[in-house]
Amino acid sequence: SPNKLARALSTKPYTARKMEQADVVSCPICLASPNDHLTDEPSPSATPAASLDHGAADIAFVKTPCGHIFCMHCIERVLLKPRDGIPTRAPCPMCRETINLFDLTHATVDSLVYDTENDMSSWSIAGSQFHQRSLIPMPNADAILQKAIDRKGAIEGFGIIFSFQEPIASMEFAIPLKMTFDCDWTEITDNDDLLTLDSIPFDRTNFHQQSMTFHGKISFASPVCGSNSYFYEKMDCLLHFSGTGHYIRQGNLRWSFASTPIESYPLDGAWEVQFSHGRTSTVIYVQKHFFSCFGMNYRITIDQDHRPRFTWHGEYGQSIEQTSNQQILPGASGPGIGGALEWKTIAPGYERIVWKRLATNLDNCWKSIDILAGNFVYRKCNEHPHNDQFLGPSYQANTLWGNTFCQLYSVGLASYHFLEPDSDGNCQAYISYESPKTEAWPSLDNGDKVPSRVPFRNISWDPTTRIFKGNICWEQDYSTTWMNESKWSYEIVFDATFKFVVSGTCSRSGGESHRFGIDLIYINAALETSLRMSLASQSSGEYLDVVRQWRDNNASTGTLAMLGEVAMAVMGDRESMFDFNL
Repeated sequence: SPNKLARALSTKPYTARKMEQADVVSCPICLASPNDHLTDEPSPSATPAASLDHGAADIAFVKTPCGHIFCMHCIERVLLKPRDGIPTRAPCPMCRETINLFDLTHATVDSLVYDTENDMSSWSIAGSQFHQRSLIPMPNADAILQKAIDRKGAIEGFGIIFSFQEPIASMEFAIPLKMTFDCDWTEITDNDDLLTLDSIPFDRTNFHQQSMTFHGKISFASPVCGSNSYFYEKMDCLLHFSGTGHYIRQGNLRWSFASTPIESYPLDGAWEVQFSHGRTSTVIYVQKHFFSCFGMNYRITIDQDHRPRFTWHGEYGQSIEQTSNQQILPGASGPGIGGALEWKTIAPGYERIVWKRLATNLDNCWKSIDILAGNFVYRKCNEHPHNDQFLGPSYQANTLWGNTFCQLYSVGLASYHFLEPDSDGNCQAYISYESPKTEAWPSLDNGDKVPSRVPFRNISWDPTTRIFKGNICWEQDYSTTWMNESKWSYEIVFDATFKFVVSGTCSRSGGESHRFGIDLIYINAALETSLRMSLASQSSGEYLDVVRQWRDNNASTGTLAMLGEVAMAVMGDRESMFDFNL
C-alpha cells in the first residue's frame, strides 16, 4: 500500500502544492510548468508514494537554499545521483552552490519538504553506534589511531562515535570540545578554562533509506572550539552508509565559523593569500585575528601605528616578522570585499604577499571536513567494539592468493583480485569495475553496463616464476564485445614479496598489447600494511633501503614512483593513499 511504501522508503512524502507565483514559468531542467501534472514515471526517492497518494496532482515545485526553483522530480534526480560525492548533496544546476535534499523548501510556502524525523525506529541503522577502527591490518593500529585523534580531534573528523540509539541521534567525542558559557567568547584568551563537551544530540535529523544517507544538524547554544582555536556555532553532518549499514562509506562535517564584531576585529573574514614567488594561493579564515595556514597557527596584532603584523618561523627556525604598511584605524573594517592587504617580509621568495578579501565576516563561512575510508573507517561496533575484523584488502607476502592489485591507488578501477583457495583448493580471480569512477567508461558494445566483476578464465599460476595467466572472455561470457574486443589474454609477473607487478602483457583481440610496468602500473592495495612494519622508525635510511629493494626487484620507473608516494605517506603518518571503494 502507499503507506507501507512510504515507511519502507523512510522518508516523508512531500505534499504537492500548486504554484501561485507568476514569475516562475517552468523547471529549468525539464521545462515542466506549474499547470502540468504528474506522470506515471517514478521519482528516485519518496515520490512513488507521493504519486500513489496524490494521483494526477499538480507537479510539486521546490526551492533550494540558493533561491532557485525546480520541479521535485528533477532536483531529486540531481541530488540522489551526484557525479562525485555523497547522495542527497550536489551542486545546484543553476549556480553550482552546494545544496542538500533535506534543505529544500516548498516553492510557495516557506516550509521544509522533508520534515525532521525524530523517530529512528524505521531506520536501518537504528540502535547502532559507529566507532573509528583500522581499515587494514597494521601494527600498533590503536596507537596510530590515538595519535591521529590527539593531533586532529573531532573538528577534523577523528575520535567521534556516531550514535543512533534511542531516544535521539547524537555524537560523542573522544577528546571533548570546549564550550563557552555565560561569557563573551570573543574576549576569551585561554581556551583551557572553557567547559568541556563530550557529547551532543542532533537538533534535526533525516535518514534517506534508499541511498543510505543520514543528515544531521546541530546549533550550539554557545560557540565551541577544538584544538585549532577556531570557534564554531553550527555543524552539518552528512554520512553515507554501506548498503548493509555496517560502516560509513564517506561523510562530511561542515562547521560554521562563529562571527565576531568587525569593530573589534577589523581583519576577520575570509582572504585569498597570494604569494610573490609563484606558490599556489590559498584561502584562510581569520577569527579574532587568529588564523591557520598550511598547518601552522598565527595571530595578528595591530601595533601602536595601527599597522597589522604577525610572526612566523622560517625554513631554519628563524623568526620572521610579516608586516603591512596599510593602517587599520580604530573603528575601521579594513579593506572591503575585493580589496587587498599587502604584506612584506625579509624572507627570500616571500618579500611581498597579498591578501585579497573574500568576505568581511564569517557569517557564511564553513570549515568542510571529508570523512573517507582511509587508514581508518567508522564501522558498526555495537557488540564487539574492539573486534579485529578488517574491511580493507589484506596483504599476503608469500603467495599471490588473497592479494589485491590496483592502479591509480583505486580499488574497483579495473583492479585485480586473487581470491584465497576454496575448501577444494580451487583458485579464482576477477577484475573489479565496482568503483564509481568507471561510470564514465564506455558501456559494452550491446549497450549493457560493464559488469562489476569480470572473472578470469583458463587460470594458471606458476609459484616458481610468479607468473599468472588468465583470459577475460567478453564474447564468451557476455555474448558481446567491449570496445570491439572479444578477448583479453593476460600474463602477469609479480615481485618476490607480492608488492607490485613487475612486468607482463595484456594481449587484446582488437588492438596492440598493453605492457605492465609501462602502460599498466599496478601495486598491492594493502601495501601500507607491510610498509608500516618496514618503516617503523620513520627514518630516511629505512626509506632508502625499501626503495633500493624495490629497484633490485626490477620495479619500473613508473612503479617506483607510485610505490614511493605510498611510502612517503606512511612515513608522514598521512591518510591512506588508496581509495578502497568500500
